[in-house]
Amino acid sequence: MSTIMLLFFSGAIISFLFKYQRKRYSHQQEVFELKESFNKILLNSKIQIQEQTLDHISKELHSNIGQLASLININLSELLINAEEKENLLETKTLAKTLMSELKAISTTLNTDYIMKIGFEKALKNELNRVSKVMKYPVIIKLEGNAYNLSPEKEIILFRLCQEVINNIIRYAQASKINVNLSYTNDLIKLDIEDNGIGFDMDIVKENRDKNSSTGLINIDKRAKVINAEIKIISKIGKGTKVSLLISR
Repeated sequence: MSTIMLLFFSGAIISFLFKYQRKRYSHQQEVFELKESFNKILLNSKIQIQEQTLDHISKELHSNIGQLASLININLSELLINAEEKENLLETKTLAKTLMSELKAISTTLNTDYIMKIGFEKALKNELNRVSKVMKYPVIIKLEGNAYNLSPEKEIILFRLCQEVINNIIRYAQASKINVNLSYTNDLIKLDIEDNGIGFDMDIVKENRDKNSSTGLINIDKRAKVINAEIKIISKIGKGTKVSLLISR
């Protein structure tokens, strides 16, 4: 009888401990999921605020600075009529015209509504063409598969992510060429952005990234998480950098 009672109590204790551990694990999972959900909502809010700010800047560039550049161009045209030495004025007029063109291009890339209207693929092509003109080197885009659209929110975040990658190339890579490959399958979009620049040591960059939360790679990672994209960065010193993205439809 004593043995039976001992076994009974031992079994009850083991059962209680098992249920307690399972409940504790379940609670930890719920806390983790709530935390992840909160962080995602917070990040989404930050990105929405950023988009609103960019949209406001875009409209300001178009309406105010763009108008001033147009007035400068008109005044230069009038001065050219009576000027004896026109060479410098002609050069200044050309620069003013280039400025107007650049302002228009930048304003367009910041305008969220316009990007949503034309879609990710065309917005990316426009951005790459602008970079090619400004940097004076080839930016080649290769398309594979049958194109389709993602949700407007996903496309905006994906486009901003690409802008961040391209901006990093312009600022740091010292590249002379950028290759972009955009591939569509039934379920996934694969995007590769590769440059032939100086590259970097991934270990050092990761170490600095942990110390400095404002780096470009942090922004890229955050945006990738919002759209549940898988991101892989491969870089070697002297051999350029390749950023690969996988986004589910």
